[in-house]
Amino acid sequence: MMEFDESLIDIETLDDVKSMKLWMFKEQVRIQARQDELQDMSRELQTLKRTLEREQKALELREKAIRKRYDDNEIFIAKKKKIIEDAYQQLALDRKALECERLNFEHEKGKYKKQRMSGARSNSSFEAGAYDGTCFFRGVDNELALRKRYKELLKIFHPDNKCGDTKTLLLIQTEYESIRRQYYEV
Repeated sequence: MMEFDESLIDIETLDDVKSMKLWMFKEQVRIQARQDELQDMSRELQTLKRTLEREQKALELREKAIRKRYDDNEIFIAKKKKIIEDAYQQLALDRKALECERLNFEHEKGKYKKQRMSGARSNSSFEAGAYDGTCFFRGVDNELALRKRYKELLKIFHPDNKCGDTKTLLLIQTEYESIRRQYYEV
């Protein structure tokens, strides 16, 4: 710029004016070329910017999908963990019930052995067919012993008890009713 101002001051002849015009024309062409170059660079940068924005959106969508999949997996794992914990709790309850049944069976087995050893077993005619595969009232030979055993079994197997079991209680009641009917028939 300084060069141009100094040139204007020194203009004295027509040749100087022509050379100045030529210089101005060349300078204008150079500026226009530089401006076109800058516009091309600006267009390239805008294209690059749009491309980067599209890639960023695609990455955000991919990240969102991965995060959702991760969250879904976490929920799925939590549900599986809950199912396994519930199964372990049920297994513990079943184990406890089985242990109670085993203890009850051992108790009944001990009672039966005591009765058998004491000779309390009678030769009544209904005793052989009264059990039908169950052993709750084995060794009972009269109506009073039957009621007493029934009450003991109710105390042990009642559903409100810790070791209670509804199915076993139904079997006991069925066997008790069948044996009781035999006493009334005789």
